[in-house]
Amino acid sequence: MRSAIVFSSWDWNTFNVPERVALALAQRGYRVLYCEMPVSRFRRAGSTLRKVYRDVYAFGPTYLGERLNRFPILRKRQWDFVARQITKNARELDMPNPIFLFSHVEGIGPLCRKMRLEGCQIVHICMDYPEPYQYELIDFSDRTLVIPKSVFHKLRARYAEKIHLIPQSVLIPRTEDDNQDFHPGPALSAQIPSPRLGYLGPIYSRVNIPLLRRVLTEHPHWHFICFGDTSELELPNVHGIPWSRPEDLPRHLKSFDVGIMPYDCFEEKNLHCVPLKLFDYFLMGLPVVSTPVLSLSEYSDLVYLADTAEGFAAAIESAMTEPTDSPERTRRKCVAREHSTEFLGERLEVALAFAE
Repeated sequence: MRSAIVFSSWDWNTFNVPERVALALAQRGYRVLYCEMPVSRFRRAGSTLRKVYRDVYAFGPTYLGERLNRFPILRKRQWDFVARQITKNARELDMPNPIFLFSHVEGIGPLCRKMRLEGCQIVHICMDYPEPYQYELIDFSDRTLVIPKSVFHKLRARYAEKIHLIPQSVLIPRTEDDNQDFHPGPALSAQIPSPRLGYLGPIYSRVNIPLLRRVLTEHPHWHFICFGDTSELELPNVHGIPWSRPEDLPRHLKSFDVGIMPYDCFEEKNLHCVPLKLFDYFLMGLPVVSTPVLSLSEYSDLVYLADTAEGFAAAIESAMTEPTDSPERTRRKCVAREHSTEFLGERLEVALAFAE
């Protein structure tokens, strides 16, 4: 059996790109060891090895603490310690010569070098517009997988065939095992008054807070729902709910009237990104309102776009009047199915063929 190690800067329940890459590889016959971001052993214990999906096993490594990574000698020793934990778990799972895939983590170079010494091919996943430190990682890697087309063409100009384009993906349950832990019933978000503007994520990372604050202040009967802390947007119609397991996302999506993506497009990483939540919204046929992220131009007939608070509010009003049987809802579902984790797995097969 082929094997892969996927190192994420999050944990499994975040269900972002690395987590979906792990699923896609498992669906193509890989055994996958998924590694969460290390935690300080002085704060809490890492999570033990456990099965999270068919042929996907996850664990959370530990080190002394992130602050120590500011010192080169200590950084190397910390990442060497993490590497030993990874290789130990890989051996327990009988994973000879796995591919090592990792998302962006500043200062992760020592871990990548150690995993290469362990016999791994090194694959970098570039999810957004690259941060300056990522170029060193791209130089070092055997392959770099890129999601935004604009970034793909930028990096391809310098690194040529080393750069491979992969799509964003959405998990579409095919069997009972795909959704074995899903418990039907109303989501917490369904208890919030309508109309509900859903945002599948935290607001501190990408959101244009001034724009969203004005929209919600001027429309107090609209209720905004997001995951996590809402202290940056303290309004009575703003609701933060706990992070959910991947299996529970459909329940929240069913409770949303509109899926919104009020990204701050002044930031390059937001302007060039391919929003993962777009395809989660599309899978449910939800009308989507977004600021003009570049990648959305190919879906301009399925997404309501606006770059000012006034325009964003008008777009929400239009989205809320969209009929439940509109052809746009059907087409959104079709687009989502074209971005399944199965399709991502097919593209990964091509990109990782060098390791055969």
